[in-house]
Amino acid sequence: MKRILRNAAALFAAGTIVLSALAGCTSGSEEVENTAQTNGTNTAQTNGNGSPGANSASSTTDAWSGWKDFNDSSSWVNITIDKSYFSSFEAGCKINVYLTKDSSASYNKLKFNYQGSSWTEMTSGSYTNGTYDSTYGGVEPSGETPLSYTVTASDATNLKNYGFALNGYGVSVSKITLTTTGTSSSGSSSSSSSTTTSDVETKVEPTSVTGTPYANHGKLSVSGANLLDEKGEKYMLYGFSTHGLNFGDDFSRYVNEDAFATLVDDFNTNCIRLVLYPKDCNGGDQNALKTIMKNGIEYATNKGMYVLVDWHVHNYNPQETQDAAKTFLAEIAKEYANYGNVLYEICNEPTNSPWDSAIKPYAEEVIPVIRQYAPDAVVIVGTNTWSQDIEEPLSNPLDKATYGNVMYTFHFYANSHTDSYRSRVESAVKSGLPVFITEFGTCDASGNGGFNSSESASWFSLCEKYNISHMNWSLSNKGETASAIQSSCSKTSGWTSSDLTESGKLVVEHFKTLAR
Repeated sequence: MKRILRNAAALFAAGTIVLSALAGCTSGSEEVENTAQTNGTNTAQTNGNGSPGANSASSTTDAWSGWKDFNDSSSWVNITIDKSYFSSFEAGCKINVYLTKDSSASYNKLKFNYQGSSWTEMTSGSYTNGTYDSTYGGVEPSGETPLSYTVTASDATNLKNYGFALNGYGVSVSKITLTTTGTSSSGSSSSSSSTTTSDVETKVEPTSVTGTPYANHGKLSVSGANLLDEKGEKYMLYGFSTHGLNFGDDFSRYVNEDAFATLVDDFNTNCIRLVLYPKDCNGGDQNALKTIMKNGIEYATNKGMYVLVDWHVHNYNPQETQDAAKTFLAEIAKEYANYGNVLYEICNEPTNSPWDSAIKPYAEEVIPVIRQYAPDAVVIVGTNTWSQDIEEPLSNPLDKATYGNVMYTFHFYANSHTDSYRSRVESAVKSGLPVFITEFGTCDASGNGGFNSSESASWFSLCEKYNISHMNWSLSNKGETASAIQSSCSKTSGWTSSDLTESGKLVVEHFKTLAR
């Protein structure tokens, strides 16, 4: 859902020219195969299996050299490097691109991708001599060379499995080298190091604010299909979801103490969902993004709210960002281990990812990382097909004795998902599955158009009937139907009814009827 901004983040546009890392881009294109052996200048070392650098000391080797002009708008231009060249890659290794910028080009950008059934841009690492464009994707070289990308553990795994592809516009590339750290063996995945949290300090347990949702209901647990408060009574969480915190200040600015005060005191909410897209994180701002997330946890805690930390996997197999998820969630879980108001959503909307073969194995890897530090926290697991295949976990749920307080995700957009979807949710809950609607909209599944108050009301009735927690998309003023705030409103807190969209007014009216 809400594909408009996310698709924009995957494209470059200059006039009528659009460069994109798409599946099938080899068709009719000038695809450059790995040409490291074509000009006699390749100096990569091998390990006896034809792959360079494995089991060696830290070193830099040539993976491609020649001259490739990325200014040709008449055909696709890219460079690919076979996966064998990445057999010793791990977190901290680098891909170095030697290039020349074309000053006459309308823009200068490159995309670092791993291959597979489709190309996927690598965005979770960091760049040297370049600035990442978080709006449209791609990195703009500074002009100094080489432009280097330092990979994460997840990047390294994908490069080992799929190989590398480079595309872009407005530059000419003369060489690509790979710098390895020399600390891993061939084919190893260094997943254990990805969850190191030795430099993270656990915060002391905060003082509950009298009269607030958390002070009244305390730490939550799951029993059967129900979310329970510390007294063992059924409890429903509800509130707003942020938009992507990594898409710039337009969206992250709503993470502030006054905004959360408005949500609790004026809108009667008890929870906030903080959204971070793994594949669209600005590589150079990882610490800043974590700071925004952590600030959000603190602001919510100060107001006695529950807070849902959302690893916003969107439209792909969650295993693609598994290592990064373990790293991030381990850090948050350790730092906030004493915060009983923090819940974890480990994959938002996995798609083309069967429960048995993809999502459940992912959850079985990621949940134990959280459990090291937060053994009782509620963890919410996405379901296949935009988190709508709620039936799949029914026949093969996660073992409660092993994984603890776990719930399963369903998402609805009221104008697109009507009676048949409500029947599916009702059937799952009646069968004993604990369902959490971590995202809903009052409109079309695109997030735009189709505002439908009557279908929204039917969903609200279902949630109240079965005590199903539900979070609205989204607390933003983006110019789309799903946004709660008018696009003309610049306020970041203290919103009144006149500041809200049709959707925002309907949702706030609904929230005010609920027992906080």
